[in-house]
Amino acid sequence: MLAGCSSAPVGQASAGSSSAATVAASTAEPLSASPAPPAATPAPPTPAPAQPVAPRGLVTDADLAQATAAVAGMSVPDQAGMVVMANSAQAVGSDLVARLHLGGVILMGSNGAIDGTTSGTPEQVKSVTMDLQSQVPASQAGAPLLIATDQEYGLVTRLVNGFTDFPGTAKLSSIGSTDEAAAQTTKVTAAAGTEMLAVGINVDFAPDADVVPVSGSSAIGDRSFGSDPQRDATLVAAAVQGYQSAGLAATIKHFPGLGRISADTHESLPTLDVTCDEWNTVEAVPMRAGVDAGVALVMTGHVLVPAVGTTVPSSISGAVVTDLLRGAGAADCTGLNFTGVTVSDAMEMAPISQNYSPGEAAWRALVAGQDLVLMPTDPGAAVNGIITAAGDGSLSPDVLRAAAARVYALRLALARAQRPGLDVVGSAQHEAIAADARAAG
Repeated sequence: MLAGCSSAPVGQASAGSSSAATVAASTAEPLSASPAPPAATPAPPTPAPAQPVAPRGLVTDADLAQATAAVAGMSVPDQAGMVVMANSAQAVGSDLVARLHLGGVILMGSNGAIDGTTSGTPEQVKSVTMDLQSQVPASQAGAPLLIATDQEYGLVTRLVNGFTDFPGTAKLSSIGSTDEAAAQTTKVTAAAGTEMLAVGINVDFAPDADVVPVSGSSAIGDRSFGSDPQRDATLVAAAVQGYQSAGLAATIKHFPGLGRISADTHESLPTLDVTCDEWNTVEAVPMRAGVDAGVALVMTGHVLVPAVGTTVPSSISGAVVTDLLRGAGAADCTGLNFTGVTVSDAMEMAPISQNYSPGEAAWRALVAGQDLVLMPTDPGAAVNGIITAAGDGSLSPDVLRAAAARVYALRLALARAQRPGLDVVGSAQHEAIAADARAAG
């Protein structure tokens, strides 16, 4: 995720990359179930209608209670595996998920070819996700693995070949009327969510909730909805509601905000040099809107935040993750009181990988308040580091259990998602939604 996302961006889909796939019928099926056989005469593909998202998000109290009980009965190694999300380059084609009992995998690749595929077609991506789901241990049946990707559309687009080329944030934010822009954003993200679910992806690391400067450079650039915090907030909330109305877990990023930073956090550790008053009225506004819309996950970037006294990257800072994101605030910066799943940005990025071992980075992230440790350079070492830290007192076992329970609760919630057939991917209806949104701009 460029400048706070888990990998450098893949190019946009080229024209004609959204050809329809008609392999399976559009009859919905549970996300964790095996695919239904194709119907003799497939029904016309129909996008899932947007449904209201509960204010507290996808996870219910019952999900969390069930997850807490389940995690309490798990071994420490299983709890440690639950809070790690590995890179597909390491997980696909291996037994990594089965061996470590991982909580998730992020699908990466290049030029639209997801790891484990030759060209990243919907059929190929679905085959990869089904193989990953088959490695979920029997003891966790009914709680599908978190399978994520960076599908922002625009600059960062992983699913290209055969998928609808929906407009990205820059195009959607160019729509003059904020109300119309929000309506189009919700339609686009709801349709996009069904395409991801159809191929077995249940988490999208989108939308980007950063606020870029009115003038000057930004490593985020067109990935953001723009430079107006209030307008950005409206569109971030619309995107969250669209994705999650389809049953997909959305993620806002890159907390506490990278829009006004020009440095690439893949390569260096920049500083967000703003006062709390500035942060409260700029960076926090769309982030808070995403949280209030019920977003399932919040991703934390790698940045120093002097306003709250950080001396380490925000992704492993308790002042940022526990106080500012989860709590009431730090210093004079007002917190977001987020109760969902926190996820670090990629731990393979330089600010982390050049200063901490995979094991130390993992347990420090959990101590700071993270629930998911994303893309450690060595997933096995990360899991072992967590196990060791839970045993020697560096990491409270209660903190580990709480993080694992939040991850497992989200997995239980996503088991309720209905997965449409592949015929929705690149469908005529989705092409029309994409065209309508572009025309509105």
